[in-house]
Amino acid sequence: MAVYRFAYIAALAAAVVFSQAYAGHLSSVILITLLALPAVSLIFTFTAKIAFSFRYDISEDTVEKNKPLRVRIFIKNRFIFPSSTTYIKASMPGFSEKKDARLIFSLAPFQTKNLNLTYTAEYRGEYDISFDAVYFYDYFKLFRLKKELRLHKKITVTPRIIDIGDAGGLMTASDEENEKQALNSVRGERSFTRKYAEGDDVRNIHWKLSAKQEDYMVWQNAENLSSQAVIVCDLISRGETEKERAAYTDAVLESALAVAFYNMKNDCGSLISFYDADKGQMTDINTEHLSHLYKAAYISATVKDYKGEPSFYSSCKRHFTDSTKSAAILVTPHGNKELAKLAEELAALSEVRILLLGEAETGVKRCLDTLRNVAVTEADPFNIDAEIDEAVRKLYGKI
Repeated sequence: MAVYRFAYIAALAAAVVFSQAYAGHLSSVILITLLALPAVSLIFTFTAKIAFSFRYDISEDTVEKNKPLRVRIFIKNRFIFPSSTTYIKASMPGFSEKKDARLIFSLAPFQTKNLNLTYTAEYRGEYDISFDAVYFYDYFKLFRLKKELRLHKKITVTPRIIDIGDAGGLMTASDEENEKQALNSVRGERSFTRKYAEGDDVRNIHWKLSAKQEDYMVWQNAENLSSQAVIVCDLISRGETEKERAAYTDAVLESALAVAFYNMKNDCGSLISFYDADKGQMTDINTEHLSHLYKAAYISATVKDYKGEPSFYSSCKRHFTDSTKSAAILVTPHGNKELAKLAEELAALSEVRILLLGEAETGVKRCLDTLRNVAVTEADPFNIDAEIDEAVRKLYGKI
């Protein structure tokens, strides 16, 4: 804008010199015109500021991490003259700071325009997308008028639910299909389907899906799942920077959701357990149905890492006693001596599977490998979507 102002001042100075050197009607008209045009342009711009209307829409309030979120803003020019250059200042959520975006446009008289933005979140959490202000330039770009918009909306970014490939040929039915089905003759909510096996009640056959698969498929009831897995998430802080800590926490939660999904597809229910530092208490979520997984992902979207108590040791011990028969699945980024001690104690009570996100300390991995009734596998927390499939399969002896 400074360039246009400098050009105008230069033109005005030239007009003044011209009017002094060649006094006459033409030089006077030129000078008066140059003096009057900015004022007229400013009046038009001020009117446009009043005449423009704005509203915006976000496709979803909740979105999965790394999935695109569409943001649209609707602008209407209710003025009989076209607008000059106009731009909107938008604040898009970043992890530790907001990232400003500028949307530049101009509108013809009575024209409506839709501007589309796509935002993809790198980490889970709760963010605020806002359109802060709109700036109107006059036709000569000498003045800029600001109009406050204050349009904002919070979005929740959930951790991903990663589906571990083929799990014994089981197929997952959609929530819509489940809702349309009545309860079976015994009891319980129908959660997903599997191939027919000898001894299954023919009344549980899913005829529509069987026709598509060219094989008999039967409903598996959620209440009949053998809830034998407790997945404990270690959210104690790890990492040097805020982004590293967020990556570790996301990896732990996404790994836990992936294991729960894998268990579900193999007729085993799970309990996902993690400490919510904001609430100051443990959160336990049963995952025997797809809707439970979505609920778990939503609840864990804003959970933060923490330091101090409860330790991962005490978080696990509360679930396992001499009378407990549940399998222990530990998801942790801390491969330290405390983990080896914990695994040794839990192995005397139940089957223990450890998904270690990162490298273990010297000697810890070797110690874990020697423990009876303990299985351990590793995955890179910064590449969890690519490595979780192989890691879980190794954990369950599929590789």
